[in-house]
Amino acid sequence: MRMVKSKGRLCLSLASVLAVLVLVGCGRETEDKKNEEILPENIIITETGEVLEEEVMPSTAPTPEETATPEIITPEVQLKEPEQEQVITEADQTEPEGRELQLVFLGDSIFDANRDGTGIPYLTSVACEADVFNLAIGGTCAAIEYEESAESDKWTSTSLVGVVKAIMGDIPTDVFSGKEAKKILDNPNIDFSKTDYFIVEYGMNDFFRATPLDSADMELFDLRTYAGALRYAVDNLRDVAPDATIILCAPNYAQFYDGTWMIGDGNTVNSGYGTLFDYKGICNYVANERQTLFFNAYQDLGIDGYTAEEYLEDGVHLTEAGRQLYADALAHMILSYEETKNN
Repeated sequence: MRMVKSKGRLCLSLASVLAVLVLVGCGRETEDKKNEEILPENIIITETGEVLEEEVMPSTAPTPEETATPEIITPEVQLKEPEQEQVITEADQTEPEGRELQLVFLGDSIFDANRDGTGIPYLTSVACEADVFNLAIGGTCAAIEYEESAESDKWTSTSLVGVVKAIMGDIPTDVFSGKEAKKILDNPNIDFSKTDYFIVEYGMNDFFRATPLDSADMELFDLRTYAGALRYAVDNLRDVAPDATIILCAPNYAQFYDGTWMIGDGNTVNSGYGTLFDYKGICNYVANERQTLFFNAYQDLGIDGYTAEEYLEDGVHLTEAGRQLYADALAHMILSYEETKNN
């Protein structure tokens, strides 16, 4: 009798436990449903109770014309762009001379500052025995500035996007008044459709001015972002010269000073959206995405903290030895690629 009574109590206890579990389960189910009703779609609660926010994809893809101004981020440090005086002692080539290759350079002061026989475009053309047209403009970004209009009839930007628009004939060249690039853009004898190589070098000024790396809204052609501007340039230059090879050049390694002391280099200093190394990475990403050649001036030239004194004159711009190093490597890339095409 005592055993039967124990069994009865055991059955009663099990029944009580099951009832509690059912009630708890129902309560949790009700609470889960309640959470589903009040939580946004992009909030996920894991099994451990951790709350995660998932990125929500835009419902409709933006068009290339929609270039919304991104949020301006205050840089972690205040960087000042080193000023470099342009040196012009020898006239750049402004007329075609009928050489086998035609090279067109687009960039900032890394390509523009030294038009004296020691500049990278000139030295590269000598090594490649090519016609060269240097459309670089010092102090410019790939992207347009926040306050600049993206409409062609209101255009004021001398950025990479502006130079490409001028090549296509979409904007007048008046915005380039006083720039060496204007002489080339205005020359009717230069046929950009015959270009063999467009060499595009930007990113240093985009870094200094805290240009967003890419669009947070997944807008591929946001002209106010570094990646968007590069994509726009690549796609439109291919329309201008379908047979041309495009080389995207990453910004070179650099060191940054507060006027007296070095505050860091391209690997450590964040200007707002990332380090200079991050801008190199985005350039590489777009080159892969758009299937262009990629010239890794940041890592492949051997310019770093140990060799900066030899190759960098102000932490950013290249010494004559640095420019020669850059031109030799770039010419080697072009001539090697020509060999693969001919074979």
